[in-house]
Amino acid sequence: MIAIEKIPELVMWRAVVAQAITDAKYQGLLKAYLECKRMAISWFSNFSRDFKLTCHYADIDPDYAHQKFQRSVEKGVFEITSEQDKILTNKRTPAQMKYKKKGFGH
Repeated sequence: MIAIEKIPELVMWRAVVAQAITDAKYQGLLKAYLECKRMAISWFSNFSRDFKLTCHYADIDPDYAHQKFQRSVEKGVFEITSEQDKILTNKRTPAQMKYKKKGFGH
């Protein structure tokens, strides 16, 4: 019998779910990563057909994964901070304004 961890497709689909979790937990301020964070949070939250299918391929119960995600959201694990939101909405953060005042940037 082949161990589940040895099935390449299963490993790949679990990596997809793991990457979505990593993206959703991102704490930095790079806009490209923040856009991934927003998409990952939406992907987990919306319980879409794509989410369910990915969980199925990863041999993960989608209901369980969704419930765990929602509990983590309630605990603040996957929140978009106000500073991150400013970057996502193209507003300047305090650090960016300070940077511009020093003569850097446009």
